[in-house]
Amino acid sequence: MKLQNPLAIDDAFYLNGVKFFVHDIVAPNIYYYREDGDKKIREMNYVTLISDLTFKGPEKVMQQSGKKEASDEKKVTYMLDTLVPERRDKTVQRLNFIKPLLLYDKAKQGDMYALISFNEIYKDLLEKNETIADFTKNDLLERISEKSKVAGGKKISPRQLQRYLKAYYESENNRENFGVERLISKAHYNAHTRVDEKAIQILHPKKEEIVLDTIYCRIEDEYIPLLEQAIKRFLMKKRRKISHLHSDLEIHCSAKKLQPLLYDTVYKMVQRINKQIYDRLSKGIMEAAYHDPVTQRISGYFAMSPLNVIEIDHAVLPIKLIDETTGADLGEPWLTLAIDVFTRMIWGFDLSFQKPSGHKVMCALYNGICLKRAKEKYGTLNDWAMHGIPTVIYMDNGPEFNNAYVKSMIEDVLHAEARYRPIASPRYGGIIERYFRTINDEFLDQLLGYYNKSCSAEERQAAKKEAMLTLGDLTELLVRYFVDVYHFDTHKGLPLDQDTPAMRFHYAVNVMGYPPSIPANQEESYLIKLLPAEMKSYGKDGIREDNVRYASPETSRFVNTRVKKNVKIKYDVRDISKIYLLDPTAQTYIEVPSISPPAEEVKGMSRELYRAIRKILIEKGKINKQQIPGTALIIEGKKLIKERFEAMVNKNASMRKHILNKGGALSVSLPATEPSKSNPRSKTQSLIEKYNSQRNNVAT
Repeated sequence: MKLQNPLAIDDAFYLNGVKFFVHDIVAPNIYYYREDGDKKIREMNYVTLISDLTFKGPEKVMQQSGKKEASDEKKVTYMLDTLVPERRDKTVQRLNFIKPLLLYDKAKQGDMYALISFNEIYKDLLEKNETIADFTKNDLLERISEKSKVAGGKKISPRQLQRYLKAYYESENNRENFGVERLISKAHYNAHTRVDEKAIQILHPKKEEIVLDTIYCRIEDEYIPLLEQAIKRFLMKKRRKISHLHSDLEIHCSAKKLQPLLYDTVYKMVQRINKQIYDRLSKGIMEAAYHDPVTQRISGYFAMSPLNVIEIDHAVLPIKLIDETTGADLGEPWLTLAIDVFTRMIWGFDLSFQKPSGHKVMCALYNGICLKRAKEKYGTLNDWAMHGIPTVIYMDNGPEFNNAYVKSMIEDVLHAEARYRPIASPRYGGIIERYFRTINDEFLDQLLGYYNKSCSAEERQAAKKEAMLTLGDLTELLVRYFVDVYHFDTHKGLPLDQDTPAMRFHYAVNVMGYPPSIPANQEESYLIKLLPAEMKSYGKDGIREDNVRYASPETSRFVNTRVKKNVKIKYDVRDISKIYLLDPTAQTYIEVPSISPPAEEVKGMSRELYRAIRKILIEKGKINKQQIPGTALIIEGKKLIKERFEAMVNKNASMRKHILNKGGALSVSLPATEPSKSNPRSKTQSLIEKYNSQRNNVAT
C-alpha cells in the first residue's frame, strides 16, 4: 500500500486540478503559491490540505515513479490474501529482503524519516559509528546477502536481490500498489527463514528479571547463557576490566568444552552495552531512579522522530458510565491508548466496553494511522495532526498483543516492527503507564462517576449513583482533552525548549517535514487489510456468519455446494450489516450486505448487541437457536433489552433517564468552587465548562 509522501519546500502538488508549489512549512500550516498565476502566497492547515480528496503530489515523486492516471491503477489489490500460505510467506520474505534497499533509496533522496527508520530497524547492517553516507548500495547488497544465509541452504546473492528490487520498482512504476506483485514466486519453493544476529540480554546484577539492555552478536547459541551470566558478574564489580571478563569466560567455556572466545570479540560486545548503565550502577541509584531511561529501558530512549516509536497498552478507566437511552449503569470502559514516544502526542485510541483483544488493538491502530478529523467530529479548537504509519510499535507480552493476528497487522499490513517488553518487567512501558495515571489524576477525577481504584465498596456505589456520562460523552471529552489540553500542556519528559507535545511535533516538522501518511481515499482499504479473515462456505442461501446471512447478486458466482470453506471473508465486529468477500481473480474485496436480517435494519449494530438480542428472544421463546430474527423480532428484541435495563435502574438512574429523554442538560463534573488566585481554574475544568455550555445550547 502506497504512503502519501511528505511535502517539502519547493515541492509541487495539485489541488482541485491546479498546480501549486510549497513556499514554506511552519507547522501546523503550509505556505504555497501558484507559479503560473498571481504568485500570491497562500496559507492552509496541513491536515486540511491532505484531507482534500483532490490533493495530489508532490509532482517530483509522481515523475520518478511514472504514475499514470488510468482508473485501474487507482485500484487497491489484496493479492497476498489470494496466495496459499507457503507462497505468501515466500513473497513476504522477498519483500523483507529488499525493504532495507527501499529505505536506503529514499534516505539517499533526502527523506529524513526513511533515514531514521533505516537506522532503527536495520542497525545490524551498520558497522560501529557508521552512517548511510559511509557505504554504497553495493555494500548494502553484500550485507543483506550475508544475512540471508540459512542453515544447510544457499544465501540470496546480491545479483538476485537486485533482480527483486528491479522487479518491484518496475511493477510499482507502472501500477501503484502493485510492486509486491512481481515478487510472487511462479513455483512452490521451501521458504527460507531469515537468520538475525543472536540477542544477548544484559541482566541486572541483583535482579535477573530486569533486562537493562540487549546487544546483538553473531555467535552460536551455546555461548549466550555463558555470556549473559559473565556480563552480569562483570557489572557487579566496581573495577571492571574486560581482561577479567575474558578470563572468566575462558574458564566457563572450557568447562562446557567450548572453544574460548577471542578477546576482540568480547571487547566489541562490551562496547555495545549502553554506557549509562555503568554510571547508574556505580552511583548506586539503579533501584531508585524509576524514571531513568536505563532502569526502564523505555522506548523513549531510542525515539528519534515523530512516528519512530509508538507505545500501546490497555487500561480500564475508573469511571462509571450509563446507557444513553435507559440511564442504566454499564460499568467501566476499557481504553486502548497509543502514544508517540518522541513527541508524547496521542497517536491513536479506542474506548469501548470490549475487553482487551486483537480486534481492540486493530481499532486503536486504525485510529492512529488515519486522519482524526477531530474538528469536524467533535468541534475541537485544534487539529489532531498526529497520524500515519510508525516505524516501531512497542507492546507488552499480553495475549491480546503477542499473537499472530496483531503481528500480521503490524508487520505485513503496516510494514512496521513489532517489539515487546521483557517478561515480568512492567516498568519498561513507563511512558504509556505514566500517561494512564495522568488521565486519572488530571482529567477523570473531575468527572461525575469517577472513583479511586483503592476506594471502598461504599464509595464505588456512590460513584455509580452519581454517574452522568455515556460512552459517547466520555469519548468526546477525551478527544477534546487530548487535542485542546494535553497536547498543549507542559510535559516533564520533553526538552525545555520544546516542552509541550504540540511544540515538539511542530519543531520536528519544521526541520524534517511532515511524516509520510495514508492518502484519505485509501483509509477504507487499510481498514479491510486490518480486519480479521476467515474461510467460510458459500452455499445456496449465501454465507452464514454468527447467525447472520450474507449474499449479493455480484457474489452468487461463488456458490459451491460440494466444497466447504471455499471463500475468504473479512468482517468488522462493530457492524454486522456487511462483510467483505475476496475475489481471488480480481484480487479485490467485494462488500456483501446482510440479507437476513436486512442490512438497513442492523447497520452499525455490533456483534455483541446482536447476540444479546438473539439471546433474549430465545429466552422468551420467540425463536430457536437456529433461527435468524427478522425485522420485527429485531425491534422486539431491542424493546425487551430496554425493558430489562429499565428494571435494573435504581432511583438515581431513573432520574437521569428522565433528564436525558426530556433533552435536559447534564453537568459532567463535580460541583467546583469558584476560581481564585490561590485556586485557579484548571484547563480541564475550563474544557468541561465549555462542553456543558454547548450541551445547554443544544438542549434549549
